[in-house]
Amino acid sequence: MLRITAGEHRGRKLKVPKVAATRPLAERAREGVFNHISGIINGATVWDVYAGSGILGLESLSRGAAQVVAVEYNRSAIAQIKENASLINYSDRMRALQIDAYSSPSLAKTEAAPDVLFFDPPYADFNGGGLKRMKVWQLFLDLSAVMKEGGCAIVHAPKGLLLDNELGKLPGIERRDYGSSSLYWWHKPLVTTD
Repeated sequence: MLRITAGEHRGRKLKVPKVAATRPLAERAREGVFNHISGIINGATVWDVYAGSGILGLESLSRGAAQVVAVEYNRSAIAQIKENASLINYSDRMRALQIDAYSSPSLAKTEAAPDVLFFDPPYADFNGGGLKRMKVWQLFLDLSAVMKEGGCAIVHAPKGLLLDNELGKLPGIERRDYGSSSLYWWHKPLVTTD
């Protein structure tokens, strides 16, 4: 069982999908993420790519987000996300889409651009190195590009695994370690006109 840590449904327990690859973010790390984005989550549009259990999207709604688009390829995980959203009356604000993550940048054509982007691919996509790793990192860069100015993109990856040449593509990206994983967040700068 997962537990929502704050907001309207604080303490509410939710079911976890019976999927081996699903690796929900630990409560302590989740609290760190939401403390970091507390100034922008209220009324936000959130994209949760590689949603897995859907806990990040559901917690976002509990904390005041306006809507969530959850992207997950696994059918049983999507079914569980929808069931949990229905259980806490968020079905109208949670769009759970069973699509491949690599097609998610095209959502910018039909969905509101995100204020907050959660990106939590399988660790194997980062650990594998080579082309797979380059492809997953490029997907994150592409998704960050469609995010609203002033928005925040958060990546969950194995501890310290992302390299300087990868991180350098997003100036100002920050890292916090939680156990065996790292969270990276990047705020998209506001464009100023002189």
